[in-house]
Amino acid sequence: MEKIAHIVVSTHDSLHPIRGGGALRTLKAAEEFKKRGHQVIIIAPTDGVGELSGIKTHWLHAPCKQRSQILSSLKFNVRLLRKFLQFARNTDMFFVHNTIAAVFLPCLKPFFHFRFVLDITDIHAEYLPVGKRNLVEKLLTPFLLRVEYWIIGSADRIIVETQAMRRLLAAKGIPSARVAVVYDGAEPEKIPCDKKPGSENRVIHLGTVDRQHGVEVFVRAMPFVLARRPETKFLIVGGGRELPNVRMLASSLNVSGSCVFTDHLSCEEARQWLRQAAIGVIPRQDFLPNRIVTTLKLYEYWAGRTAVVSSRLEGIAEIACDGQDILFYAPGDPEDFAAKILRLLESADLRGRIQEGGLKTVRQYRWGELVPRIVDWALS
Repeated sequence: MEKIAHIVVSTHDSLHPIRGGGALRTLKAAEEFKKRGHQVIIIAPTDGVGELSGIKTHWLHAPCKQRSQILSSLKFNVRLLRKFLQFARNTDMFFVHNTIAAVFLPCLKPFFHFRFVLDITDIHAEYLPVGKRNLVEKLLTPFLLRVEYWIIGSADRIIVETQAMRRLLAAKGIPSARVAVVYDGAEPEKIPCDKKPGSENRVIHLGTVDRQHGVEVFVRAMPFVLARRPETKFLIVGGGRELPNVRMLASSLNVSGSCVFTDHLSCEEARQWLRQAAIGVIPRQDFLPNRIVTTLKLYEYWAGRTAVVSSRLEGIAEIACDGQDILFYAPGDPEDFAAKILRLLESADLRGRIQEGGLKTVRQYRWGELVPRIVDWALS
């Protein structure tokens, strides 16, 4: 289907500045479509910027996570629908990252002739039972789950980031023949891999601090680490809805003095913090939406020569090997988590092997090789 000329690329994640796990993936897909000679426009949050990488953008405000996720997403989609309707008649393909930006596309398909391609790195409604919900959100959750899988099932082509997610969609009745797996990736050349003095005693959590990220498990592991290694410092780099609760937990456990909290940073600023720590953590709990993804921070830890300690989750286990490029701990167990962190703190040899293993693994997941596969499937 390389004859396609007019392509709309959209996402709910901010493409300028880059925010959200899917932002870079989406922008690079847009760049690849343009590189192949297609006429591309971007409809996404861009903070008012009218052009990215030579591609005209139509910007709108991103959904706000601080209040009602459902209401905010609905408002975002109403604004997005107005934009889509401006272009639907002359558009050959809508390429959308995650269903939050695709709510109305199944309804538009019967009236316009376009291909709907959906790139998925999260199934958002599956996170609702994990987070804090008001009464209305609790009542709406079963309905929203059905709607999200209906949106996914209406897509002509689907790209997911793990085999685990592909299996889940098959169990929901979505034909695997329509689904391709393309993992997330990194740009190792843009991520600093040198370490500053003292990094060997620092442990970092990089990225958003929301309920699904399990940062409270990291905080609960800290007293066990400090009991043996009191010089250890913990860096929580990023902001989110759970950050105030994480701060309060650190205070109640008397570990605040060993912690650094940065709150929200730009993507570039956050990556620079990787130079400060030799160990990076992924403390996600073993919930369904966490099991079926990898998480961008894994690739960035690897590219930043940062030894990784992670909960053992199905999606991550597809690409990581325990003892070679990662150390797994039992999800939700702060003592086991601390034990794995201590192994790396106390053994420079093991830490170095895990760091080098990560550098080797991430070379298999470069955006320059992954994005053409995404675009190939979208156009196939």
